[in-house]
Amino acid sequence: MSATLSPADLAGIAERAIRATLGGSLADLAALVHPDAVNREAIAEPPATRGTGPAAFHATGEWIRAGFSDLVWTTGTEAVDGDLTVIYGTLSGRHTGDFVVWTPDGSVERAFVATGKTFTVRQAHFQRVVDGLVVEHWAVRDDQGMAMQLGWIPPTPAFLFRCHRATKRARRAARSL
Repeated sequence: MSATLSPADLAGIAERAIRATLGGSLADLAALVHPDAVNREAIAEPPATRGTGPAAFHATGEWIRAGFSDLVWTTGTEAVDGDLTVIYGTLSGRHTGDFVVWTPDGSVERAFVATGKTFTVRQAHFQRVVDGLVVEHWAVRDDQGMAMQLGWIPPTPAFLFRCHRATKRARRAARSL
């Protein structure tokens, strides 16, 4: 545990890091995330998110915001054990852009075309906070619940076709990076 920070301070840093990732600036994240911090969830995210530090966390936020708008995080419960914080709550938003899922090797797996629908799902974010900065993040999310609310599953044939086209567009765009 950070010597001078209380459990409430550690939980506050972790919660602010979630909010800054979802809608803050790189400067906001630089004040909360260690330069060597890792996001264990980046394995299914774009290559820019797979580095370390504030820039990688900011890239995660940009990736999320490319597919979703009106994002709202609501904290329900916080728990702290040593340097480990758990922030449990709900994330809600609207699916307004193509949401691209990536493979571990950094290529586009598939894209889900915007449905315009809203979602609210439960999530738990685990973060290690050392010396006042997040050094590690991973999460447990209700991705299936989100997919059902957004109409991704069960898919209609028309939705599958539109997603196929969106995936092709995303793969072309990724090759040009």
